[in-house]
Amino acid sequence: MKTKLFFVLIALSFSSFTFDHIYVWDKYKLQITVPDDFEVVKNTDEEFEMAGDGMDLAITIFAEKITLEELAEATVAGAEAMKLTEIDQAHETKINQLDGFYVEGFLEDHRVMFAGLMDQRTKTTLFVVITFADDDENAEAEAFKIINSFKRLR
Repeated sequence: MKTKLFFVLIALSFSSFTFDHIYVWDKYKLQITVPDDFEVVKNTDEEFEMAGDGMDLAITIFAEKITLEELAEATVAGAEAMKLTEIDQAHETKINQLDGFYVEGFLEDHRVMFAGLMDQRTKTTLFVVITFADDDENAEAEAFKIINSFKRLR
């Protein structure tokens, strides 16, 4: 009986991955994996937005040329410009071919993950905003899963 339960639990844990969808922002060849309830809301040369059940994702191109060293400060400044409150310190991150920083904060009753990511090869800088309900226990893990799925296609 324990063996059968073990296999059921493994199957259920892997089943959440089978319902994810992969989207590509064609303009920048950026691959993103999101839950199956997400739908594309906007797809232009400057912006890519998706919405799902209780979670939104927005990606914009930062037109000004900055260095990776300046990106931490730019990320915090971007979060402040959005009027986030309780912004934490910038955390360094490396996601596949993208280097950058992220902060977390609040906007009204929502938690927000705000990241500045740079493709060192092309010097393209992206700002990513993932918004979710503060009382959603799984949303933060899902937001990290989404942002960690970013991958530049060659």
